[in-house]
Amino acid sequence: MRVNKIGAGIVLAAAILLTGCSAPADEPKDDTASSTPAAEESTAPASDCPELTEGATVDGATLGGCITEAMTDSQGYAAKMTVLGMETTAQYNPSNDAVAWSTPMGSVIVIGDDEWVKSSTSEWQVADPNSTDPIVAGLSQAAATANDTDPAVAAGALSGEFTVTGKGSRLGQDVYILTGTAEQQGVSVDMTYEVTADYVVLATTGATEAAGQSIETTLEITEWDVKQDIVAPL
Repeated sequence: MRVNKIGAGIVLAAAILLTGCSAPADEPKDDTASSTPAAEESTAPASDCPELTEGATVDGATLGGCITEAMTDSQGYAAKMTVLGMETTAQYNPSNDAVAWSTPMGSVIVIGDDEWVKSSTSEWQVADPNSTDPIVAGLSQAAATANDTDPAVAAGALSGEFTVTGKGSRLGQDVYILTGTAEQQGVSVDMTYEVTADYVVLATTGATEAAGQSIETTLEITEWDVKQDIVAPL
């Protein structure tokens, strides 16, 4: 896949549009948590979050709020995301608002308000969306909104109605499969969420069409409630 400044922006826009979950908080968690995600029990959602049963419907805003609450006290998590055929690995550390991406075109690290990028042929540098290097410029665009693809952020903007259409398994945990159509940034997106009974998202799929092109993004949590070591590269 040929990736230039414009191409990188399209990939980023698709990722932001089609990945979905809610917002992490800075609340610390007990360091004794196991490194095996399947061994962890998630915090139960608030009492006003509806019980998930097959055939039940959930309002999108309610779903997003429950996801947000369920994922706020994680030590960290890692994910694998595929956008327009490009695979990206990501790490999220809620305790210091840190995100790290690794893509075929380069890498991104964001810690709070600080952003760094590294193309496949360069060293780490401070993000610069106006760089004359199109890859650095594209990565810098991605860095500016990397938090928006956090599977603990995007669901905060959910709308529409979702239906529990089945059950499955992720990371050794039972999950409910919720499907629905959401309006995001004026675009209709068909969404599928795989969530535990207490609303922790372990996978999402989004599909839409833009300018006559079908766009699909998948996101799969590969480590849940495991601290991610994300440090400043400079």
